[in-house]
Amino acid sequence: MSYILADAKATTHEFLEGPYARVPKELGCAFAASFLVSPLVSIIDKAIVQEITCVRSLTSSMLGAAKEMVFQPRAFLGGLSFRLTFAVYFGTYATANLSEAALDYFSVKDEGTRKFYKVGAASIANVSLLAWRDSIFARVFSGGTPPAKTPPRTVGLFAVRDTVTMAATFWAAPKVCEWLTEEQGWDHHKAEVTSSFAIPVFAQFVTAPIHIHALDYYSNPTATTAERIATIKKEMGKVCFARGLRILPAFGIGSYSNNKFREWFIRQPNEELLLSRQITRRVTQFGNAMGEEKVKMKRRITTLGDSIRGRSTKPADDDAKKQDDSSKKS
Repeated sequence: MSYILADAKATTHEFLEGPYARVPKELGCAFAASFLVSPLVSIIDKAIVQEITCVRSLTSSMLGAAKEMVFQPRAFLGGLSFRLTFAVYFGTYATANLSEAALDYFSVKDEGTRKFYKVGAASIANVSLLAWRDSIFARVFSGGTPPAKTPPRTVGLFAVRDTVTMAATFWAAPKVCEWLTEEQGWDHHKAEVTSSFAIPVFAQFVTAPIHIHALDYYSNPTATTAERIATIKKEMGKVCFARGLRILPAFGIGSYSNNKFREWFIRQPNEELLLSRQITRRVTQFGNAMGEEKVKMKRRITTLGDSIRGRSTKPADDDAKKQDDSSKKS
């Protein structure tokens, strides 16, 4: 899963620049990737809070926020939901990128060691920042009179929720990828992409009840067990869908773009070779596309010619048939 939280493999990137030149670029890449991923995630996560706490329906909240993003971008970007979500993902990607830089600086080459420190640091940053952000979301967007502070039980449940998601992403997904490749004969890239998105999405069936209970406990601390179970049943479908939907930007767009920005802006060995390979790949793809268009065009011309010949021979055949009929009659 080479595009999740920077690169998960030691051989994905090998950069030449020293820390003083590289660190600002690592932070810039994290900033750009966070800016891409934060709008959609902030809209979805805010809508989930308002849905569970009965402030506003999920659809209404998402449509309202999307409308604000399009027609009032300054207000949207200055809003609390976007700013806090941006802080979460900037902190996550910056931690991953700086961990990568530090491992390169100390010449750590072992893949397992690199993955342990890098994924561990990024996961700790992500889990803690999301728990902090969601505790603020609960106070600000749940309506009513909020408690003076978010209960530790709610914050703890947020942390458990994100720990399960991280375990699904970094432990279960690689295992499923390996099983699909070795046991089912899947192409490795196809298996990697499928498991990278499918497993975190399926994990939401486990995390959604935890998330619902965390917010329900915050807004209704005196509810009975039966009432809490009823709330989970009521909100389960919508929350699962919404949290599954946010996997695409959170674990796809943001992480993939973070890697691409790093490839583009940080010097690598054999850059000329890498560039020539990219150009060759693009030219080959273009040539293949043009070749396919040529084949399609030839087929169309052949079909058109056959149809024209068929139309031109039909009147002659009709005339010959008429002559035969007249000779028979005579």
